[in-house]
Amino acid sequence: MRKKLMLFFICLVMIPILTIYSVAINIFYESTKKDLQALFSNHIHGIGKNADQFFTDALDLTTYPLMETNLKAFLSKPKDDENYFALTSNANSILLSMPYGFSNGIRGISLLSRDQASINVGISLKISKEDLEAARAGASRPYWDYRDVSSLQDTPMEAYSHITLTRLLRNPSNLSEELGFIKIAMSRKQLIDTLMSDRINHEVSYFIIDENNKLLVDTSSGQSYANLKGDISYPHLLQLASSSANTQINGQYFISAHKIERTPFVLYSIVKPNILTIIKETLLKGLSLTVVLVLLFTLLLSFTFSQIITAPLVKLGKRMKSISNEDFSVRIDVKRNDEIAVLANNFNRMAQRLDFLYKEVYMGNLKLQQAQLSALQTQINPHFLYNTLDTIYWMSEMGDTKNVSSMVSNMSKMMRMTLSPGNSDMVTLAEELEHLSCYIHIQRIRYGDQFVFEIDCPEHLKSYYVLRLLLQPLVENALLHGLKNSTHGIVKVRIYENENTLVYEVMNNGTPVDVTEINRLLEVEGSGMRGFALRNIKERIALKNGKGFHLGCFLRDGFSVFQITQKLRVEEADAREITLADYNSEQTKGLKR
Repeated sequence: MRKKLMLFFICLVMIPILTIYSVAINIFYESTKKDLQALFSNHIHGIGKNADQFFTDALDLTTYPLMETNLKAFLSKPKDDENYFALTSNANSILLSMPYGFSNGIRGISLLSRDQASINVGISLKISKEDLEAARAGASRPYWDYRDVSSLQDTPMEAYSHITLTRLLRNPSNLSEELGFIKIAMSRKQLIDTLMSDRINHEVSYFIIDENNKLLVDTSSGQSYANLKGDISYPHLLQLASSSANTQINGQYFISAHKIERTPFVLYSIVKPNILTIIKETLLKGLSLTVVLVLLFTLLLSFTFSQIITAPLVKLGKRMKSISNEDFSVRIDVKRNDEIAVLANNFNRMAQRLDFLYKEVYMGNLKLQQAQLSALQTQINPHFLYNTLDTIYWMSEMGDTKNVSSMVSNMSKMMRMTLSPGNSDMVTLAEELEHLSCYIHIQRIRYGDQFVFEIDCPEHLKSYYVLRLLLQPLVENALLHGLKNSTHGIVKVRIYENENTLVYEVMNNGTPVDVTEINRLLEVEGSGMRGFALRNIKERIALKNGKGFHLGCFLRDGFSVFQITQKLRVEEADAREITLADYNSEQTKGLKR
């Protein structure tokens, strides 16, 4: 009790303080995360604009030859044209003086006419056969070519320093006419410098990814983000970039995405702000100090109060233990004038009431319940006897005197098991099965091979104690009602254990039972003969086993199944009529109600 009181005081003082402190910490921490989310969302938008401009310049440049007269003439004129040399010279000069020049990362331009003549400015840039095929396959859409950065981490920068763009040029006046091809090389380093020039802190890493999850740009310096793999796939990033809040939080990582205009690429950034770690550590240190101080205070307070309260309660607890041991005569001497005294007086009244209920109410209920069970037992015996004698009568009418003696012998054995004075309502499962076997033997003599009987019961269950005369009425019900119109029927008896429950299942493959009608008969009050045997079984199960055990009916795999559940009684002591433990449990529930 003292420990509980101390725990109570600790919780009483600490929980409100720690709750308020924790809520304040959480609000502050979440507010900081939202502010950072907005910051990085605006940042990726600004960086994305720079990336848009970088790629837009290159894409615009690919259409310039179609608008410039000299370049268009170079692309369309054949090599044998008398002005071909002049056209080529003019086109080369125009190419060098184009409005974009080699600014914003463009490092080389190559033009290939439809007559396979080429001019090149800037870095040496060849339009390969693969470039031509890919550009034609994309019609007028640009074909991007680049090396995957993630596969070249240990390769010198020169090996993958450029991103190329190849495009098929068609005659604007006749789109079915090919004029040639243009290929542009863009500096990957210039692109990285463009991204890095405006970053807001040194923890941000930028990436550009295509629809095949190939990396065009990676500024992470080899830092691993394997734990974020699902959040940095192309489909997820594309969805994030199209959302209103283009920044998501994964733990302490902020992931921001931007779809680069007119390209299949997505720019995204990953950052783990140090400020979050600093805030978290600072708040945790403050919380730890608060916990220690509050704990010391509450320990002192709880120890003092528990000393005052626990002494009389310990005494009261000992008296309650006597009550739990069924000593209802115990009382407490009341010498105080406070709440403990009120509790002691209530305890004395409770003990007095329990003593009365035990002596008066319980004994009366016990006798009444046992009388009801015995009455049901005596009802099933004559019912069974009438049906058995009727069976022998029909055998005699049929003139089968050879089997009469066998039937009478089995009936005699059954009568000894059911009608002998002093028989308990509980028997072993082996005895119940022996009684059923006698009945089945009589029915086999009567019906011959018309019906097949099967009994499935594990050997270890036969020593358990069960209510007598539950199986035979159900088998009889299967024959008289389920198989009355059958010439080749099957009756199966299956007995098994399910946790702490013993289950009977009696099945027949005759006319399917009307489950609704059976349930109605089981609920009908009264003593009518229709459904008498089933109601008798249900009431006996309820009286002996209590709630949760029942007689049920259902259809399964072409069989009508009647199922009984009852308590699993392993030893003879478990089979007594009504135990004191049952009484204490039931009566205590009654008092609570």
